[in-house]
Amino acid sequence: MNDDTLVLKFDPNTIEHLGISLYSKLPSVLSELVSNSWDADADNIKIDFIDKGNTKEISYSDDGEGMLYEELQNKYLVIGRNRRKSTDSELTKKGRKVIGKKGLGKLSVFGICNIIEVISIKDGLKNHFIMNISEIRKSKEQSYSPQIIVKNEATDENNGTTLLLKEIKRKSSFELDKIALGLSKKFLIFDRMNTDFYFNGELNTTITNELKFKELNIQFEWKFPDDKYDNNYEYWNNVNGHIYTLETPVKDTEMRGIFLTSRGKIVNIAEFYGARDNDQFHSYVTGYLEVDFIDEFDEDVISTDRHSLNWEHEKTKDLQDYIQKVIKKIGSEWKIKRANIKRESIKDTKDLDIQEWQNKLPSYERDLSNKIIYPILENSNIDIDESSQIIGNVIDKFDNKTFKDYASKIAEISRPEDIPNLLNLMDEWKSIESKQFRDLAYSRIEVIKQFEEYIDTDTNEVPTLHNFLKKFSWLLDPRILEFKDEVKYSKLLKESYPDESLDEKDRRIDFLCSNALGEILYVIEIKRSTYKVDEKALEQAYEYGAFLKEKYASHTGFSRVVCYIVGGSKKSEDFKFRSKEKTYFQSGEVFVKTYIELLEQSKEYHKEFIEAYKIYNS
Repeated sequence: MNDDTLVLKFDPNTIEHLGISLYSKLPSVLSELVSNSWDADADNIKIDFIDKGNTKEISYSDDGEGMLYEELQNKYLVIGRNRRKSTDSELTKKGRKVIGKKGLGKLSVFGICNIIEVISIKDGLKNHFIMNISEIRKSKEQSYSPQIIVKNEATDENNGTTLLLKEIKRKSSFELDKIALGLSKKFLIFDRMNTDFYFNGELNTTITNELKFKELNIQFEWKFPDDKYDNNYEYWNNVNGHIYTLETPVKDTEMRGIFLTSRGKIVNIAEFYGARDNDQFHSYVTGYLEVDFIDEFDEDVISTDRHSLNWEHEKTKDLQDYIQKVIKKIGSEWKIKRANIKRESIKDTKDLDIQEWQNKLPSYERDLSNKIIYPILENSNIDIDESSQIIGNVIDKFDNKTFKDYASKIAEISRPEDIPNLLNLMDEWKSIESKQFRDLAYSRIEVIKQFEEYIDTDTNEVPTLHNFLKKFSWLLDPRILEFKDEVKYSKLLKESYPDESLDEKDRRIDFLCSNALGEILYVIEIKRSTYKVDEKALEQAYEYGAFLKEKYASHTGFSRVVCYIVGGSKKSEDFKFRSKEKTYFQSGEVFVKTYIELLEQSKEYHKEFIEAYKIYNS
């Protein structure tokens, strides 16, 4: 090889896949350059974003140890070189743990620009060359010779390396705030290496580890290592870092979750590592855990872009299990912390002492109250006013058994965050239901009064009483909500029992059929208010029922046929009538009711409504 020629050896696909395609965002590209500066023991980095008219360039420089010509050839321009193996050292001269490992970072710049100038100074010698991506692509050989500008030129400049990134691909302006934030997210080393952003030569901002948390309103913090999560995990004592939860949800979605870092640089972007991710807690948590020990595994488990680990590896699976336990434990503690803060705020601002009320409850009811109240206290979407209102309603109604039954069922739902909405709906429903019951009671009392008037005046059963009982069928039985005339069954009965087969005085057949309740077909035979129900009427009603049950019930889905006979009185002096009435009553097939019995039954069922009605209207 000619000593006056630098050579970049590569497979063209390598440049495309590991350079241009893999790195397209500025923070990711700059993070690779920062890693190189760290490994070069740099203490200062200066990044100048130049945007003048149609010219967009980036000047990146550090004060690291720099590179000699031979090092540029044998180290920098060798793609895929593993620095740790080639130097047989995990540490730099200053004792830093080496970040670089795959030897691909140098290609990252081609993701954002077309031309790179490399200027490196070491031990009083300066070297300067240019690489052009379009020329690299045209190369037919698996090597490319950069354009040398300066070779081993004597200089009194300090050691360091400068990269000039030219023909930047982006057309929009540099957004330094976003770029700075993105770069800060990728490292935990900026407290040990000063990194400044410039814009057209003027200082703009200094990158810090804290920059990533600057806009976050942190509320609680958890520090690591801590043995309370799982001290059986092999590396628990080597997990360092902080996890934070915010007062409000994390707006920056990139920060939502837990980052993992090794040797100060992220190796896994923020996520929850298989933990249930529909929990409200996950919207409030961020943080960084340092897991340097993964770099000591026999296999390389870090992806090329350092966005994720290889979670199929046995040791990373153990790490994943550990992080899941951490997230679950912190999630539980977070809910309690949030609930206690809101509990105290409600006590101070609304004069509602929840704890005092709960202390008076039996232990089993206290558990239920916690299941109902904690989701309200924990839910950050429910403010102090609304929380105190909902909890106040719970406390007011908690002595009511029906409410506790509902509360018990609600407490068992799979999504605790749904409980407040359900409690609100229950409260609204109770209000609506109360009004409906009031209106229903009022109307039923009016019906009972009208029914009593009909009986007192011996109103004919057809059409008045017929239609009246059809409309207000609950007079027969409060469990029956509605009857419908079933013409089909009426026709069937009339065909089977024609008028000619009846005595002259009983030529009418008045009945109503309904399937409105419990798949039961009701047949109601309405007699005159002066009619005395006898054995013949019983048998006739029984035959109606038997006929329908035998011929049609099994084909239509009816499981039972029940007959009602309504008349003015009963032929109780006839022992046969009394015996059959009892038998049919016990079998549930035929029931005999007098109008007076229906009236008194209705009054008894609605006794409380009637008394309240009298007081209200007195």
